[in-house]
Amino acid sequence: MIKKFAKALRQHKILGLISHVNPDGDTIGSQLALYNWLTQNGIDALLFNDDPVPPNLVWLAHQEKIRVADAKMLDQCDGFLFVDGNHPSRFGAMSDYFEKTDKPVYLIDHHPDPPHQFFREKLWDAGVSSTACLVYTLYKETGLGKINKETAEALYSGIVTDTGSFRFASVTAETHFIIGDIIKVGGLSPSEIHERIYDDKNLSQYQLLGLVLQNIRLHCNNQVATIYVTQEMLTETGCILDDLEGFVNYPLSIKGVLVSVIFYERDDLVKISLRGKSAIDLNKTARVFQGGGHFNAAGAWLPGPLEKAIPKVVAEIASRIEGQK
Repeated sequence: MIKKFAKALRQHKILGLISHVNPDGDTIGSQLALYNWLTQNGIDALLFNDDPVPPNLVWLAHQEKIRVADAKMLDQCDGFLFVDGNHPSRFGAMSDYFEKTDKPVYLIDHHPDPPHQFFREKLWDAGVSSTACLVYTLYKETGLGKINKETAEALYSGIVTDTGSFRFASVTAETHFIIGDIIKVGGLSPSEIHERIYDDKNLSQYQLLGLVLQNIRLHCNNQVATIYVTQEMLTETGCILDDLEGFVNYPLSIKGVLVSVIFYERDDLVKISLRGKSAIDLNKTARVFQGGGHFNAAGAWLPGPLEKAIPKVVAEIASRIEGQK
């Protein structure tokens, strides 16, 4: 499967690498590692994302090449590769372009239930911890020696962020084997990468975190925790939405909590992010609200305001907990 996928990509002259909106460490790390692989194989690559690279990842090599796509830019490509997402709606304002194009579209992803008929070829496995792990297998099957330090940094960043620093249930022995290889081949210092990703926060972020933790509420016999962020809270602390990274995980450390949900306002909508401890399928929960994700990590958008969105989501989670009983 991997060699067939690689052979298909090598037939192109210019590929567009499209990563999902509101990018995280896995989508950016995978996108940049794929850029290096394509370049090493003599293929030009154009990198696209509707949203900025998160501040804690701007140190990764070639991230400055990521641009907001328009039709003129996409017309230059003779094919497209979706990175870390499996439906056009996850890839921003040009989703209609991808659905209508007659150019081949490829997929590298670990999210469940892709529309298989949409893609010419796929490197897909919902059982792996991150898309970056799949990119690693692409390198391994086509020449592991091509992983240089900047590629290793991108892959490591993708895996460490999408596994919650190796705390999630998706982590396996194979995950650690891959990380060990990446560290060895790339000559990495994990502590330095961890500091760049997690230990570069400013005081305002902790002030926002303090405000958020004050509004923790427990539901469903203390099995579900909710927190929220308003625009006023962001304004008061001088923070932006990117500064919320990781906030949703804090309530999961409360004894007995199985699911944590963070709600935040954006324009007239409410974004929700869900995290869990293998109690219920959060991907299915998010799909009720036209979202999606993984079993233990998912997200969606709801109509506002917060006062209406929060009880809707809590009720859906409660029904699933009750259904499991």
